Amino acid sequence: MRSKITAIIIGVVLIALGVVLTGTSLGWWDADIFFEGWWTLFLIVPAVVSIFGNGANAGNLVLLAVGLALLADAQKLLGSVSVWSLVGPLVIVVIGGSLLWKGLAGPKLPRNAEGQTIQPSNHMSAIFSGSKAVFNGLPFTGAVTLALFGGIDIDLRGALITDDVLIDSTTIFGGTDIIVSPGMKVQLNSTGIFGGADNHAEKPQSGAPGPVIHVRSWAAFGGLDIKVE
Repeated sequence: MRSKITAIIIGVVLIALGVVLTGTSLGWWDADIFFEGWWTLFLIVPAVVSIFGNGANAGNLVLLAVGLALLADAQKLLGSVSVWSLVGPLVIVVIGGSLLWKGLAGPKLPRNAEGQTIQPSNHMSAIFSGSKAVFNGLPFTGAVTLALFGGIDIDLRGALITDDVLIDSTTIFGGTDIIVSPGMKVQLNSTGIFGGADNHAEKPQSGAPGPVIHVRSWAAFGGLDIKVE
């Protein structure tokens, strides 16, 4: 459904742009799309499309706020106030608010094939340091991780995983690496603020047997990488 909404929004925007340019070329009207700060649309439009298509999150809200602030600055709506003096505090507020919401409300937990919520049992943190966990030949039942100005490595090659598990990862000015064996199925759900996540593992197919590793990544100025080795 969300992919359809995204396609509809992009289609409407492109049709409207084409009509405006066509009418201008034919002399029907004089529309100048290159107004002061027109380039901020390359930030605002993708942010709006992402919000309607994927739901509001910290990443697209920051992108929208920065785009609107830059547009207001280009249109001289802020007076003598420099927009760059507002970007830093704005990003900090959004990151803090997102973490506060995550801590108070908590995101919806994924469910396994039986409909039961998946609860991680391990906790890992790396604050101004590094941390590595190897589960070769050991049972793995999920983890909650925090990498703050540090790095975390989770090696799941050879881990004993009999049921669906959840890795709930928070990365701020750091990096988180998850290493899996070929054939392991990984489902990634990520939110990034000047950061992101990559999944190089096999994606689960609907109705396919076998446990799934659910990875939920929240990254600000950092990233998470799921590797296959």
